[in-house]
Amino acid sequence: MDMDNTRIIRSFGILNRTFLSYISKTLMHKDLSYSDSIFLVNIGGREGTSQEEIAHSLAIDKAAVARSVKNMESKGYITAVQSRADKRAKELYLTASGKELYQFMQQINDQWVSQVMQDLDADEVERFNQTMAKISERAKNVHKH
Repeated sequence: MDMDNTRIIRSFGILNRTFLSYISKTLMHKDLSYSDSIFLVNIGGREGTSQEEIAHSLAIDKAAVARSVKNMESKGYITAVQSRADKRAKELYLTASGKELYQFMQQINDQWVSQVMQDLDADEVERFNQTMAKISERAKNVHKH
């Protein structure tokens, strides 16, 4: 691995670990794990989505999503409703307490992003978003192989 790749891998690792640490510390007094918070935010952003769609969009195995859904359902944060279009699928919705947590997570996520991107102008932020979206999609395909 050349030096540029080492820097890229290190940067990905730093972003991942610092974000995980920030969220975990913030959630310490909430009844929500880091991984459940990721699913909750994605369900809140696309209510009615299915477990399979969440697994695909996040490149996470379906069993992990199912465990998280079951856990959050038992805590009263989400409800799973059988899809009318596909009886095998469940549509996921936030409950009132899930919506409160979703709003809280949105604020926390916004704070973290604002802090780490504070010195970037709008064009840099847009380029970063576009580049990360491309990289993330490619990473999903690498993950499949």
